[in-house]
Amino acid sequence: MGLNQVKLEDQAHGSIAKYTQLKRDDIRVWQDRFIQQCNPGSTTMNKEQFCKFYQELRPTENVKRLSENIFRAFDLNGDHGVTFSEFLMAYVSTTEAPLEDKLRYAFNVYDIDRNCSIDRAEILLILRAMFQLLGMSDDKARKYSYDQCADTIMKNLDVNEDQRISKEEFIQGLIRDPFLQSLMNPFQHV
Repeated sequence: MGLNQVKLEDQAHGSIAKYTQLKRDDIRVWQDRFIQQCNPGSTTMNKEQFCKFYQELRPTENVKRLSENIFRAFDLNGDHGVTFSEFLMAYVSTTEAPLEDKLRYAFNVYDIDRNCSIDRAEILLILRAMFQLLGMSDDKARKYSYDQCADTIMKNLDVNEDQRISKEEFIQGLIRDPFLQSLMNPFQHV
């Protein structure tokens, strides 16, 4: 059994190294830090553990509201837990990857119901978290009106006007519009 665990661990580290371009020692440091946050004997973080850990990784930003949505985006298989592999590949993709990859994860943060599109209600939920991340107080955010922002986002990104923003519309729209990109990309400043 121990030999199979070693092979599996080597295989997982090899895949992570290939995907993230991190060295084996760096992966082990990340893994040790990750495992410390998990329940004893577990290698998976639940939402509460993940949110705490993610906030520690971004201590200068107010990511509290946003971290629950990021948890969902990082939970690639939808099992309500984030494994080390899911975490590290997603974290590297949102910090060191090209803009388009970051925007793919940003889309997943917004797609709360996981139906491969974003509607106005989902935009409103995430806008509050994004305004908080950007350091806007609720009073200042109200000045800009969540509803007006959501309407502007829908108008600019929903190219086919079906009241839903597809992943492709989201990515291409944010690439074209630097202002919306700075407003809607939670991984912009990471």
